[in-house]
Amino acid sequence: MIGDDPHAKRNTGPDRLAPLCGLLVGGWLMLMWPLAHWGLPSTQNDEFLFGGAPAWPAERYEVEAALAERSTRTSGADTDLNPIESRDGFTELTATPARRAEILRRYRLFSRQPDEMITFMALQRMNPGAGDLDPQLYQYGGAYIYGIGAAIGALSAVGWLTVADVSTYLEQPELFARFYLVGRGISLLFGALALLAAYTIGRQLRNPVAGLIALVLVAATPVFLTGALEAKPHLPSVSMLLCATSLAIAYLERPSRRKLVGIGVTSGLAMGLVLTGLAAVGTWLGLLVAARIRQAPGEPAQGATGATATAGPPTRSAINVRTLVLPLLIALTIYALTNPYVIYNSLFRPAALSGNLGNSWAMYADQLRQLPDGCLRVGTLLVESVGGVTLLLGGLGLLRLAFAERRRVAIAFGGPLLMLALCCALAAGKPAEFARFLLLPAILLAITAGVQLGALFDRLPILAAPLLFIAIAQSNVKGYVDAFRIDVGAEKESRRLAAIVLAPVPSGSAIGVLQEPAPYSVPPLDFARRTVVLLPDAEPSGLDPSTLPEWLVYTADDADTHPDAWWRSYYNEAIGTARTQNVARIPWANKPVFLLRRADAGIDAR
Repeated sequence: MIGDDPHAKRNTGPDRLAPLCGLLVGGWLMLMWPLAHWGLPSTQNDEFLFGGAPAWPAERYEVEAALAERSTRTSGADTDLNPIESRDGFTELTATPARRAEILRRYRLFSRQPDEMITFMALQRMNPGAGDLDPQLYQYGGAYIYGIGAAIGALSAVGWLTVADVSTYLEQPELFARFYLVGRGISLLFGALALLAAYTIGRQLRNPVAGLIALVLVAATPVFLTGALEAKPHLPSVSMLLCATSLAIAYLERPSRRKLVGIGVTSGLAMGLVLTGLAAVGTWLGLLVAARIRQAPGEPAQGATGATATAGPPTRSAINVRTLVLPLLIALTIYALTNPYVIYNSLFRPAALSGNLGNSWAMYADQLRQLPDGCLRVGTLLVESVGGVTLLLGGLGLLRLAFAERRRVAIAFGGPLLMLALCCALAAGKPAEFARFLLLPAILLAITAGVQLGALFDRLPILAAPLLFIAIAQSNVKGYVDAFRIDVGAEKESRRLAAIVLAPVPSGSAIGVLQEPAPYSVPPLDFARRTVVLLPDAEPSGLDPSTLPEWLVYTADDADTHPDAWWRSYYNEAIGTARTQNVARIPWANKPVFLLRRADAGIDAR
C-alpha cells in the first residue's frame, strides 16, 4: 500500500466533510465539559479533614502571615514557602498549629492536579495597582498567565466568578473551584482548536476522509484527553504549534505573506504560552528542509506563482532563510510582549529569573546523564499516550508519507522530532504525567495513523472501520474517561475511599506519608488533630521498627512505584484501595492510593 498514489483520492473541490468535522468538535466539547469538574476544592471531605468537628473559621488558617511572606519573596511563584530542608530523619508535619494550618490551606484551595495552583499563585502575588505584573513564573508563559487573569476578570464582571479575599475561599472552597474551571475551559477550547488543526493537517497530507479519521484518533488519545481537562498551558501551546504546522504546509504549496504572518503569530503564541513552545523552531527548520527536498513524482508541486500543480518534473522550492525572517521577528515580538519580565529580569534582575527557572533545572538536570533510560521511557510513554495500535498505524502512515509526501513530512515532524529529542534527554525515571511533553509527537502520530487508515478506507473501507474501532478501544480512552468521571462523582474516588478506611484509626496512631500532604498526594485526614510523619528518603541508622508510624499511605501510578524503598521490609499491604488498578496513568484523576500497616501491628483482613 505504500507504493500507491496517495493523491488518487485527493479532494480538490469543496470540503464537504467540514460541517461534520464541526459537529464532532462541538459534540466533543459538550461531552468533555462535565469531566472538567474533577478534583476541585470543596467541603465534601470536611468530615475527614476535621474529624467530624466543624470546619475551621478563616482566621485559624493563618493565611495573612502566609500571604505577607509570599509577597516579599523574590523566588518563583511555584516555590514552597516553607520547604523541608532535610529528608535524613522523620519529620512531624503536624507539630505546630502553623504547620497544620498550612496543610489545611492546601486542601481548601488546591485541586488534585499538583501544577494547576501555581498559575493562581502567580496571579495572586501581582499588584497591578502598584504596576507590578511580574508573575515570577516563567516556565508558564505570560500569554497563558495573563490570559487566565483576563478571563477571570471578564467572568467576574458578569457575575460567574466571585473575586474576594482568600478567607472567603477558605470557608467556601467551591467558590475558588470556579477559578480552576476557567483554566480548564480554556484548555478545552484550545483542545477543540487542536482537533480542527488535526483535521486540516490530515486533509493536507491526504484528503478530508483521512483528516476526519485523524480528528477522531486524536480525540481518543489519552494524553490529549488529559491535557484538555487540566488547567495547564501545554495543550494550548501545542494547539498553536499544530496551527503553525498547517500554515507552513499551506505556505509550501502556495506562498503568501499572510501565511508567513500566521506562522509567526502562532509560533510566537506557542512560545509565549509555555517554554516548550520553542518546538516551533523545528517547524521552521522543517520548512527549510522541505524546500530543499526534490518532490516525489506526482507530489503536488509549488509552481512559480505559488499555485499547486501535479504536472511537470520534480522541482525545488525557492524558500530560504530570508523567508523566515518575517515570522521569526513576529514570533519574538509576541513572546517579548507576553513575557516582558523575562526580558527585563534577564537584564536587570537575574536572581529573580534564575530562582524560578532554576527550580525547573533542578528537576531535570540529573536526567541528562541517563539518555538511554530516557529513550526507553519515552517509548513506554508514547504507547501509553496514544495506544499501541494507533502508534503502529501512525508509524506505518509516517513510512507511507516518507515516500509520497516527504516535503510535508519534513514540516509536520520538525517540531515533534525536536520535542522527542528533548524528552529523551529528560524522561529517565519520570512518572507517567511526564507524557504531557509528548503531546505534539503523540498528536502527529495519531494524525499519520489517520492518514494510514484513510488510505485503507479508499481501498478496503470494510477493513478500515474495524481497525479504527480497535485503535480507539486499545488506546484505553474509556479507562481515562472513567477515571475523570469517577473523580467528578467523588463518592468512589480513590483518595476518599482511602480516607474512609483510615478514619476509624485512633488519633493516637501516627500516619506516615512519603509526600507533603496535599489533595493530590495524601487522602483527606484529620490534620487538625492527627499526627502525620514524613518518612526520610533513606533508612535512619539504628532504626527501632516500633517507632515507625503504624500506618503508611501514599499515592502513586502503581504498586511498583517504590520497588526498592527501605520501608517496604517494615510494612504490609492493608485493606483499602491498594489493589485499585490504575487504568489511567497519565492524569491525577482517581490516582491509586496505597495503604500499608506496620508488620508488627498486624494485618487487616484481605
